[in-house]
Amino acid sequence: MKVVYLHHAERDLNHVDINDFSKDTITKDGIKEAKIVGKLLSKSDFTAIYTSPYTRCVETAKIINEYLHVPIYEMEEINEWQKGENKTSFIKRNIKGIKKIVDKHKPSDSVICITSGVNLTAFVCYFYHVKITNNLTLVQGATMSPVNFFTKEGECD
Repeated sequence: MKVVYLHHAERDLNHVDINDFSKDTITKDGIKEAKIVGKLLSKSDFTAIYTSPYTRCVETAKIINEYLHVPIYEMEEINEWQKGENKTSFIKRNIKGIKKIVDKHKPSDSVICITSGVNLTAFVCYFYHVKITNNLTLVQGATMSPVNFFTKEGECD
């Protein structure tokens, strides 16, 4: 199975709600970025798009889906860091979501997961079997930079 991690399009930092970052939107440049990436991704077959319910992620998913025409599923498990979480609980929550996605699909399927930059750490831990600790260095995904991960049947149980 192919899972494409994708950091959401450029976030509009001029209209941030400091009480609720889940409502942040994307910029006009972010819209352009998402369209470019959507066109590029349309050259491959995808089964579904999974997205964090955060507005900037959903907006990115909808723009990309203008080129893919696949189901979009919102998943709380792949949201960015939440209040009260430590590094370990954050990564484990994301991995739970990734595992749900992998378990739902056939080995021949390809899906896109749109979330925040820091979530890339969970994808690396899951697909490369990295031990999860609070001392783990977090990796960041760059805006609109697809990262491909692959599984073999039964590899990531």
